[in-house]
Amino acid sequence: MVHYDYIFAGGGCAAYSMLFYLSKSKLKSKQILVIDPMGDDFPNKTWCYWAKSPLQIQPVSETKFWNKLNLSKNGSKLTLPLGELNYYHIEAGNFFKELKGHFSSIPSITFLEEKITNISPTSQNFEIETDSGEAFTCDYLLDSRLEEGDFQNQKILKQQFVGWKIKTEQSFFDDSAVTLMDILPQDQKNFSFGYILPYDSKHALVEYTAYSEEAIPKENLKASLNSYLEQHLQNVDYSVYFEETGAIPMSTQYKTVQTHERWIPIGTRAGWSRPSTGYTFQFIQEHCQKLVNELESDLVLSKKSIPSRHFFYDNILLNIAKKWPEQLENVFFDLFTVNSTENVLRFLQAKTSFWEEINLLRKVRFAPYLKSLWYYEKH
Repeated sequence: MVHYDYIFAGGGCAAYSMLFYLSKSKLKSKQILVIDPMGDDFPNKTWCYWAKSPLQIQPVSETKFWNKLNLSKNGSKLTLPLGELNYYHIEAGNFFKELKGHFSSIPSITFLEEKITNISPTSQNFEIETDSGEAFTCDYLLDSRLEEGDFQNQKILKQQFVGWKIKTEQSFFDDSAVTLMDILPQDQKNFSFGYILPYDSKHALVEYTAYSEEAIPKENLKASLNSYLEQHLQNVDYSVYFEETGAIPMSTQYKTVQTHERWIPIGTRAGWSRPSTGYTFQFIQEHCQKLVNELESDLVLSKKSIPSRHFFYDNILLNIAKKWPEQLENVFFDLFTVNSTENVLRFLQAKTSFWEEINLLRKVRFAPYLKSLWYYEKH
């Protein structure tokens, strides 16, 4: 059997990000195999993040960014300057194609378009079998695979969404600001909002998002998005030229248990999403860089992703989202109204100090947080 230093089970965002940082490290000459049945059939997704400057992994073809956010509810609208931060977006297709081109010049990285059928840990390494009957061994296995329904069928809160890229017949969008949340009239069951990422005055990605434990049928999500567009665009004609759907687990409990120190879950499988917001891309980058640094220095791999107190904050918000979703609109609006947008975004990234968090939270209305604390549960 051919032996590799690292085998990646799955070839999504986390795997490609890990490969990128490995290729820039002292480990770049390690023999690496990526096994993914999808091959170059890259997913249709859009990722966003905020930072002072583009991340090193940002595709060179992605040049559009924003420095203002909109937050709306019941006809009220906040336009929020981002201070020193900018809001960046990445088309998954560009991300994968540019990185695949980068990897093609590195002879130590091999891609295999097959499905893993069996993984057997041994005393020395791992034996990997694929559906073609091939077998390999490796020292480290980095596993990002998600089986269909892995978390969709679990009784955890999920951020479920459908997005359309649309073109309007006439100029309509203000492309100087992203609408982060256009909070919709709430019922007692699900919190929902619209999201608008304008590329120019006629082109935008428009999403409908709902928080729900139960899986929402795709057709229901599309009907809600269609209704939102009818209300938002009114009489402006438009055409749809791209669609994406997805679900993100919103749970501090969701992640695969690591049963072997060298069988390492990565990506969503490892819980690399911020539970209370669903933001994932930047957390993946930070986790990958940290993991590469630990592998490079031959350190014991850390299982702790962000400071523990942030999981407590997440559970406070998730408790509200699950039990009193109708209160979330005021929670989010209040948080951004009484604090600088830059500080709130740093808080959502778990980049604030404890004293910065005290200063940020002391300004908000306490009632929903105290209620959540009184009926505190982990989610």
